[in-house]
Amino acid sequence: MVRKFESTTFWGTSKNRVEADVIILGCSLPGIVTAHKLKKRFGNTMDIVVLNLAGPDKKASKCNVSFQAVSDDEDSDTEEDVTNYDETARQLLDNVARYYLSQYAKEFHLPVPDAIIAPFKVRQPLNKLFQHMNGTTVECATDFHDFEYLCLLERFEINQYQTLLDQSMMELFQTFSVEEPADRGRLMYYDRTTMEEHICGALFFTTSRDIMRMTVRLVCGASADSVSVLFYLHQCYRTSSSRNHLDGNNTRLREKLLGYCRKRFANRLQQSVADITFNSKPIKEIRTCSDEQVILETMKGETTYVCTLLAMALKPDELHNINVDDQLLSQENVKVTNSMLPGRAKKFLVQYEDNFWEKQGYSGDILSIRGPILWAMERPKMCGPGSTERYSALVGYLMVDENDELGSGEKVLDQLVKLFGEEAATPVSYRETDVDDVFIPKCGDFVALRRLTGKNITSQYVEWGALDIFAEGDVAAALEAGHTAYIHLLSYLRPQAVTYEDECTSGWPLFLSDNPLSRWLSNVNLVVGIKWSAYIAATIVTVRLVRSYLAK
Repeated sequence: MVRKFESTTFWGTSKNRVEADVIILGCSLPGIVTAHKLKKRFGNTMDIVVLNLAGPDKKASKCNVSFQAVSDDEDSDTEEDVTNYDETARQLLDNVARYYLSQYAKEFHLPVPDAIIAPFKVRQPLNKLFQHMNGTTVECATDFHDFEYLCLLERFEINQYQTLLDQSMMELFQTFSVEEPADRGRLMYYDRTTMEEHICGALFFTTSRDIMRMTVRLVCGASADSVSVLFYLHQCYRTSSSRNHLDGNNTRLREKLLGYCRKRFANRLQQSVADITFNSKPIKEIRTCSDEQVILETMKGETTYVCTLLAMALKPDELHNINVDDQLLSQENVKVTNSMLPGRAKKFLVQYEDNFWEKQGYSGDILSIRGPILWAMERPKMCGPGSTERYSALVGYLMVDENDELGSGEKVLDQLVKLFGEEAATPVSYRETDVDDVFIPKCGDFVALRRLTGKNITSQYVEWGALDIFAEGDVAAALEAGHTAYIHLLSYLRPQAVTYEDECTSGWPLFLSDNPLSRWLSNVNLVVGIKWSAYIAATIVTVRLVRSYLAK
């Protein structure tokens, strides 16, 4: 039972004191995942408190999602069904994001749309549209990441670049130990190198560069010139590859588009920890004392919270007004968290009375390096109270224009008219919303942040539950961050309670393969070829000049 005390101060005012074994600071999705897992494991044998600094939570979405449920009747399984189940299992094993989504969806009996959890089931044999910078449009019969709409050399170099990124991920996060000095220097190299420099240094054609810049913006929520290579590789590593981030099996983009999935997960998790959640005034100071306790002082000093172990589940900007003891958070780490840039993306949703694009033979999928639409798809069908299923809709991401205060509505409709014809000019409704829940570390800070959230370097008093992944809109990332924080807390509180399944899950992914030949081939691209051609030509000219000089 959580211990509460009330005492009288020197001025005669009462002051409350709450003591617990573990306090989770913040009701972000990673925070309540951590609290849920601890409560489920220890029940009433440990005092756990969740501090809600944001006040009452918003109601969950009323919308439900239509999805293909797996039949419970084993006798009805056909050979095709078995094949689909095997494919589903393989897809989940090959993707960290889908693993966590499916794990918690099963625990809380939540429907997850096939567009996220099993995208191979909902692929339609309809044309997708790719739009070049000059406005010309190409129809794609398969997927955008196959790059059949590019010329041969462009397709070769962008495929080679993605192979290079995949090899880099294996070398950085899997093959080597990041605790060794030499590998730490390698990580710092990737971190000091911005993504923009990396793209320009490896890609020769403008179209290839524009596609990669757009991919970085979609994956990280920020433009390529503000994202470090290491951060981008880490985001790609979670979904097993740098490929397929534009459609197909990718989950990150679809999670942000289908925000009601996050609301449903958060609602169920909040219900499970409601009895241990306290509404608190803003925290002004976090300090420790000699008896190894962490003390949290509220802004008005009405309540003091004391615990043995604190789990921080705050966003970086929420730390700015809190004074944290140097023993708990060094000034270097304070600087890192304060310097993280808020990423920004824009989402749009346009509804029509009729699904005219399908009648024209299009799937509604759009990829454009021209903008304002960067990436779009047909919104999955919805059902339930308050739904708008009678309307067809396109939903996707827009290019952010900081100077455009009126929105991009006219430009979006103009682009859709060019893609689908005049029927796109008269929508039933159109709206834009900001997706601003992602935080990007500046180049040079990501390694320090990884050290801050690493379990071998974490302070014995504080565990970070949210800074490892900087987005709550990315549902799977938030679930993963909370699960990782839970494993770290468990290793401090009850090391013997950590199960083999817990350790295996927190170590994902380990399925990427590597061999010396593929590592060497990944470095073969057009830029390298041009450089070597120049070196060989210079060598031949030099040799001939020397021979001519000696002959004279």
